[in-house]
Amino acid sequence: MKKLTCCFLWLLFACSSSAQQHGQPYQFVQLVLNDSDTLSAELMADLLNQSGSKDDLYHWRNRLLFYGKEEEAMAFYEQSKIRFPKAEVMLVREPFYVFDRTRCTDGKENSRKRDHLILSANLVADSAKQQSYLDYHRRQFDEWPEVSEGFCRAEFQQVQLFKTGRQLLLVIDIPEGANFEELNKRTVENNPRVDEWNRLMSTYQEGLPGTKVGEVWVRFEATNVER
Repeated sequence: MKKLTCCFLWLLFACSSSAQQHGQPYQFVQLVLNDSDTLSAELMADLLNQSGSKDDLYHWRNRLLFYGKEEEAMAFYEQSKIRFPKAEVMLVREPFYVFDRTRCTDGKENSRKRDHLILSANLVADSAKQQSYLDYHRRQFDEWPEVSEGFCRAEFQQVQLFKTGRQLLLVIDIPEGANFEELNKRTVENNPRVDEWNRLMSTYQEGLPGTKVGEVWVRFEATNVER
């Protein structure tokens, strides 16, 4: 058994009722492991098999994420609670923000195959600021349309933002094999309002426990499991 040990910065984002992947609602399961928890490749494979999922797992330091269809997420959640009784296991069901390409008028079709980028940060420990952050996102399509216009130019297929406690989970879907850094540059090209939005939103955020000084958004890396 091998213990799982586990930068990236980015931020954005207005509202929809549920996350969609090609018409399928997707959810998160997050495990925050204790020092005594051990996680082998065999155990990860078994967890995925028990959930009936073909999706990848993602990790950062002592956090493990499953991102998949609703039924699979529930099965993974139940199995994780059994296998890791001392770990913090949470099911994150609904995003409070969803952008998809129905917002775009560039004529480019959705990519059938996609790569997921998953990033996370915390909101500051101030309930009034947390509500303000949510309110900004609720009004973003109407009051900050330049943000979604930037996503369209960058060929982002979908952008979702979830919240569990103070933690934010950001999912950005891009065409499979595309270079995210290159695509992301397009969001701010001749678009100073996106820079303004990013600066404003950064005042509401801070890094997860374990981040470096000045580090806010961290990227969860895919953990490929052979089954």
